[in-house]
Amino acid sequence: MSEYKKNVAVLGGAFDPVHMDHIRVAKTCLQKGFCDEVWFMPSPDRWDKTLNASPEDRFAMLEFAMEGDPRLVLSDLEIEQGDFRGSYVFLCSLRERFPDVNFRLLTGADTYDGIPHWRDPMNFFGTNYNGHLLLRDIELIVFARNGYPKPDIAAHKAKGYADLLWLGPEQGFEGIYSSTAIRKALLCGEEPKGLHPKVYEYIKQRGLYKD
Repeated sequence: MSEYKKNVAVLGGAFDPVHMDHIRVAKTCLQKGFCDEVWFMPSPDRWDKTLNASPEDRFAMLEFAMEGDPRLVLSDLEIEQGDFRGSYVFLCSLRERFPDVNFRLLTGADTYDGIPHWRDPMNFFGTNYNGHLLLRDIELIVFARNGYPKPDIAAHKAKGYADLLWLGPEQGFEGIYSSTAIRKALLCGEEPKGLHPKVYEYIKQRGLYKD
């Protein structure tokens, strides 16, 4: 009999700032039995996007939003990595560090089509993408995003990729918030929807997202 491995969904990203859909998708993933824990992995400063809040502020806001749910684990492992290396390199390092855990990448439908072009920015020479290796080696949990289709799971499997689980309206999740829209509202001096009250209070106290 094979030994059971704990299933951990890794939810990475900028979380700039974290909003309630981040928490909702994690809890729905748990309720559906897609994982035993969700590890939130805020990224370090990145080559591919400008981050508005510091890693320390983004980490603090996540602590408020998660409200002590023991199944939601906040990790600074990717921040500690220093340079942003991309998802595949980071997930491989997690598998080496935690061999008794089965890691699944929790990602949005808006990112799915672009995964084959993901890469390690520290070791990239024009054509050596590693996204196809991620699809081959790492199971995915893809959640619905407005305006983006559900992945073709049969076609995904036919390519020899690892399992893909879908988390959409039929499973009880439909995302309505975005960090971009929240930042725009804050910049205009408006109180945005979708923030945990303690996160909003922290943003005001720290004077974040004003310019």
